Amino acid sequence: MKQHRSSQVQSKAAGLDEGYVTLTIDGTVPDFANRLTALRSARFTELRPGQSQVLSAYAAEHLATPDLAIEMATGEGKTLLALLIADYALDQGRTVAYLAGTRQLAERVKAEAEELGLEVALFSSKSYGATTLDDYHQGQVVGVMNYWVYFNSSPVPKPADLVIFDDAHLAEQPLSSMRTFRIPDKAGEARTLYRTICGFVIAHTASYPGLHAMQDGTARPGTPPELLSFKDWKTLEERIRNAIEASPYVTDKEAKYVWPIIRDHLGYCGVLIGPSGIEIRPYHPPTTLDKWYASAKQRIYLSATLGTMDDLQRRVGGRQIVALSTADPLNAASTGERLFILNPSPEEALGPNTLAWALDQSTKAGGRTAWLCSSHAEADALQAKLVAKSLTVFRLKPSDDSMFDSWTHAAAGHLIAAGRYDGLDLAGDLCKLVIITSVPQASSEFERFVVAYLGDASFMRHRVGQRVTQALGRANREPSDRSMYLGLDPLFARVLADPVVRQSIPTGTQATVQGALQIHDTDWAGTRDTCDSFWAAGSPTASPPVATYTPPRRRRPGKKTGGSSTVSSADLEVTAVADMWISDHTAAAQHAREASDMLAAAGETEHAAFWRYVEAHAHFTGGTSKDITAARNALEDATRDGPRTTWFKRLRRTISDLDGYADPADDTDQLFLLWDEWRREAGSRLAKELSAGRVLLAGSHDEQCAGLLVLARLAGASGERPPDKEQSATDCRWTWSTTKRSERRAWEVKTVPDGDPPPLIRGDVNQLLGQIQVEKTRAPNTRVYGCLLTPATEVKRDAQEASHDIIALINHTAALHLYDLLAERIQQYDALCGDDSASSRGKARTKVEDRLPGGRWLGALLSPTHGKLLTKADLNDLFPN
Repeated sequence: MKQHRSSQVQSKAAGLDEGYVTLTIDGTVPDFANRLTALRSARFTELRPGQSQVLSAYAAEHLATPDLAIEMATGEGKTLLALLIADYALDQGRTVAYLAGTRQLAERVKAEAEELGLEVALFSSKSYGATTLDDYHQGQVVGVMNYWVYFNSSPVPKPADLVIFDDAHLAEQPLSSMRTFRIPDKAGEARTLYRTICGFVIAHTASYPGLHAMQDGTARPGTPPELLSFKDWKTLEERIRNAIEASPYVTDKEAKYVWPIIRDHLGYCGVLIGPSGIEIRPYHPPTTLDKWYASAKQRIYLSATLGTMDDLQRRVGGRQIVALSTADPLNAASTGERLFILNPSPEEALGPNTLAWALDQSTKAGGRTAWLCSSHAEADALQAKLVAKSLTVFRLKPSDDSMFDSWTHAAAGHLIAAGRYDGLDLAGDLCKLVIITSVPQASSEFERFVVAYLGDASFMRHRVGQRVTQALGRANREPSDRSMYLGLDPLFARVLADPVVRQSIPTGTQATVQGALQIHDTDWAGTRDTCDSFWAAGSPTASPPVATYTPPRRRRPGKKTGGSSTVSSADLEVTAVADMWISDHTAAAQHAREASDMLAAAGETEHAAFWRYVEAHAHFTGGTSKDITAARNALEDATRDGPRTTWFKRLRRTISDLDGYADPADDTDQLFLLWDEWRREAGSRLAKELSAGRVLLAGSHDEQCAGLLVLARLAGASGERPPDKEQSATDCRWTWSTTKRSERRAWEVKTVPDGDPPPLIRGDVNQLLGQIQVEKTRAPNTRVYGCLLTPATEVKRDAQEASHDIIALINHTAALHLYDLLAERIQQYDALCGDDSASSRGKARTKVEDRLPGGRWLGALLSPTHGKLLTKADLNDLFPN
């Protein structure tokens, strides 16, 4: 018969229980080595040096630390030390919940606990044995479960005294999703509701230029989301609440749990509308208000890649976290061989050539591949492409591990996960290839907003390095593991060379990243050879030498980076959000202001201004005239002498709105957002990319089509080449959005091999007329015109008549001149941005904006030319010098 835990505690305290050493007398420091011996495990007979150091530090310094983070390298035995702490907690009369990333990992914890001799109860959705649940509640066993079992709208296991967060960053998903009402732009009731809400906002204000394209479904996937001002949200809140409650979508399996939690807190939420969906959510998860979190006497966070304690707190939304430190540095365990390969071409991550290369590696790896995507929208796009190729896909969804289990038992197949870089154990022969589709810098609309508008919020770049590190550990868990990792996004090399990103990558992973950059420099030939050599090698020692990074002979100190790694504002941020959630707007405003002051002192001007915005939002929720005045004053103070960046312009428009007059958005905001994105991506390669684009636009037919894609980006539009199989495909398609409407242009390129070009005739126009009709059918709410690019200098009357009201006729020389005008201006902007601070970008924009056409110039320029050719002279008249 199993002895009751309380009896064990009493027996140990008295030294009476034969077989147990006296270990847990009140007031004494536990000796975990002796406790391990007392458990009499056949497998776990002694502690490793690293485990001993950590447990000694825990026993001596952290028995009563409320929030404690423990970082240990993969393979060093984090699970065992956590179970020993759990065993000790049970002997202190505490209940214990051990949270893992997946059911598979929870089962592994259970198996390890049983080998240790520690009794545990495994809980999963709809699987709660009455006896084991009672044992857990009585503190007799450790409750082991995944995060979604413990953190949900109605959890069955009661709150524990000790909560262990294994792969701690995974807690962010369930904690955030509990209070994030997401309306995806997906076919069905969700899309109807999404577009209805977009329509409400468009009808109310002209402040959000991206919304027309989002409502029409023509926005490109990377379009930055729009954050509704709290003033606009207050005006629209009741209409949107009614629309949500009238929609069948509110009964969706996920929405029906979140909506009751959030519906009475809408005024305290931020509202983000992006091309993939709408998010209504608090600025951070108010986890401190969650009973299952707050009731714990101690919370322990485990990971091989914890990152900064400040950002871990920000992601979890909890209390301040203390990092456990040991007297001596911990050793890094051997996790075998890994090779990181980056896409050496400029082609997008899921482009045909890049995808074909990735699938070729999948075949060589045995057909079992794990794909790690940044977002659900990206995962949807990837899944569609793989299914179209008749490949077997297993889609991993939050809180549902069944597909992971199915994948592990299948002979081959493609596992797709979204926003998940930790908590997947793919060791041994289970998986030899992990593919990271895009740079993991943003997994939610809120993160995408931060990347686009708050350029100096360095915590996001730290997350990139952290997520890359986590991804590079998925299939390397043991010394015998040998795996390849692919980074498909062409931006990987540029991002991984960023010093702030590299600062967040641990020493043990630096060589892998440096090796990837070296291989990237060998272009396709060297990349393919390296891949082939890796798969052909019979042992880890036969791997290509180029993948091994040799440090320089003399090691320099390295450049120091500042930002969020040296400022700890998360506690104030999280507290402000929790205060606002419980309607304490005065305290919320005060804490948001203090967070802003701290960030401003660290040089994060835009990030600091965001928290002044949250301060204003908190004041505004008070509802009195005094509160509204305080909100305005906070924004006025934040924007006084502020730079002319897009975020600061948004703040100034909110001030105008509070003052009662309209200040419509400037369409140039979108242009500078796109330019900033391009500058971040290209870095020092910007001039080279612009030069290459110019050569393309001056080349053959296909080259000109490719050059139009670069010109689109220069002009603030999204360009794409329709697939060849698309019926009535145009040569190139441009899309952009203004405060008035969504715009689309169908391009037809005409070339002349040699000699003087003949006049443009009706036959040249006819094909484009048909393409325009197809585009109008695809985007019925978008203004669609055609653009015919031609070397001709004359137009026949029949061509003039056919194109009169629907096509812009553009001389090829004029297109090249437009390219040159815009390329010169973006390069001037890039040079003036200097250190890329908000202040420098604001000054650069002020200077360059004076040299750009005013108003909605692109739409006007590419409107029907009534049968006339657009010439170089027309552009000279349009652009100020």
